[in-house]
Amino acid sequence: AIGALPTRLADLARGDLASLRAFLSGQGTRGTSLAAQLDARHDTEKQDTLLTWAARHGQAEAVRLLLEAGASVGATDGR
Repeated sequence: AIGALPTRLADLARGDLASLRAFLSGQGTRGTSLAAQLDARHDTEKQDTLLTWAARHGQAEAVRLLLEAGASVGATDGR
């Protein structure tokens, strides 16, 4: 269930672009590089990255923002 997911993933699934833009602007990165966070795998069924998660949930604008921010298309989803 989306309620059990980390806030960032739940926000992405809902299409919360304000939250995504805040994250991409560097708010909430807690010392970890943005690039590392963009391509990190999350504890989802398919070990998604933010990019694959947004795409899986049909969030085209979020996908565009993530790609513009440098998310790697080559970061696989673990399958």
